[in-house]
Amino acid sequence: MCSSDLDDASLGYEHGASVSKEWWRSVTRAGTEVSERVAARMRRMADIPAGMTNRADLGPRMQEFCARFAERAFRRPLDAELRHRVVDVWFKPEVALEDSVKRSVLATMTSPRFLYPESQGGDDDHAIASRLALVLWDSLPDEALKKAADRGELSTPEQVRSQALRMIQDRRARAKLRGFFDHWLDSGEAEEIAKDPNAYPGFDAELVQDLRTSLTHFVDAVVWSEASDYRQLLLSDELHLNAALRRYYGVEKDGRSPGATNAAVEVGADAFIPVRFDPEQRAGVLTHPFLLSAHAYYRSSSPIHRGVFLTRKVLGRFLKPPPMAIEFMDDRFDPSLTMREKVTQLTDKPQCMGCHATINPLGFSLEQFDAAGRFRKEDNRKPVDTVAEYQTADGRTLTLRGPRDVARHAAESPDARRGFVRQLFQYTVQQAPGAFGNEGLQRLDAAFERSGCNIRQLMVEIAVHTSTWDPKPKHPTRP
Repeated sequence: MCSSDLDDASLGYEHGASVSKEWWRSVTRAGTEVSERVAARMRRMADIPAGMTNRADLGPRMQEFCARFAERAFRRPLDAELRHRVVDVWFKPEVALEDSVKRSVLATMTSPRFLYPESQGGDDDHAIASRLALVLWDSLPDEALKKAADRGELSTPEQVRSQALRMIQDRRARAKLRGFFDHWLDSGEAEEIAKDPNAYPGFDAELVQDLRTSLTHFVDAVVWSEASDYRQLLLSDELHLNAALRRYYGVEKDGRSPGATNAAVEVGADAFIPVRFDPEQRAGVLTHPFLLSAHAYYRSSSPIHRGVFLTRKVLGRFLKPPPMAIEFMDDRFDPSLTMREKVTQLTDKPQCMGCHATINPLGFSLEQFDAAGRFRKEDNRKPVDTVAEYQTADGRTLTLRGPRDVARHAAESPDARRGFVRQLFQYTVQQAPGAFGNEGLQRLDAAFERSGCNIRQLMVEIAVHTSTWDPKPKHPTRP
């Protein structure tokens, strides 16, 4: 079966870990573009007075700017040798100052010290500041972090944690966390979701964007709440809906629907408000209609896609590459069959069931939702059957009767929790946890559990762990 696709995201990187000629050419083109833009804006960026035209006055100012530029790019002060190689060597009497600036900036932008921060090595305060900023912000140290490094105030885990707690409140940390949840929930490609307009009238591109916004509101509400409890991503019975979504998903203006229990009465059409549903109908991200519709076919649900998503992302389990590729072709099945019956028939081969024994029960638990994520009780004029036997990662057999059972299992499962920790680590650090010690993941998971599964605190601890980790083996002192 082709229920899981091979990807090239080894070591956490989207396109593997190799450096191609094409990549290097792209880096050089980008560096050249930056150097030209900097040179064109040099007077403003270096705060050079408009009337200053003498080369003897302009040259030193431009050199100092290029030195500051390199310091920011390399995330540390320049020593004399490094300054000579990336700045001073390019400023020669026979070379125009503008060209000198371009060459210095290009040398900085294509330097391994900029492109590969870890190539500098070391565990001094500036290296720690660089790692903190990359993990939490995908950016450079800000002035407060730079000054802390200058003063030597990043020498203990407590000092590093203090900075990380400050930095996690910054909009750049919020953006990075949002990027992680786009990755974790496979929600980055909203424009690819489409449904048959005859079977699902009203499900259009605008509604898809509303659904994506709804998911973002929901995740933000959990992550930036006081508890920031990962388990509420799975167990919450709320959806954040605007007027268009409330209409499409059967929630009346006062919040009443077969599954909804409350909502604000008077709100603007574009306002997204939390609406509570029957807990047996909605269970956090598992049943958010954006994800249900994303992991579905054009005209029907897809237990396979939904089951793969739950297996890999929510439960943190691994799936082997499929031994064979078999395309799901709806018109080849008896038209009286339900989707569950079709999938059961399609995956009953022994070589398929190695993975589908895990995938199918999880996917069947969501069969009460159609391809657009609307709750239903029938499929193809037959009662929906969501009951299935599921074998957990530790070998237990659970009877799943619907999404709430899956959500409870995921919220209580140490394996699912560790899977979440691993995925957040790999996304934020762009390396596998094992690269930072064999016991790091276990320690982070234990701290995550002690914190009440606080997502923000977990990201802080990941930043502290990777910023202060010492790869040198510890040897006992000899007498």
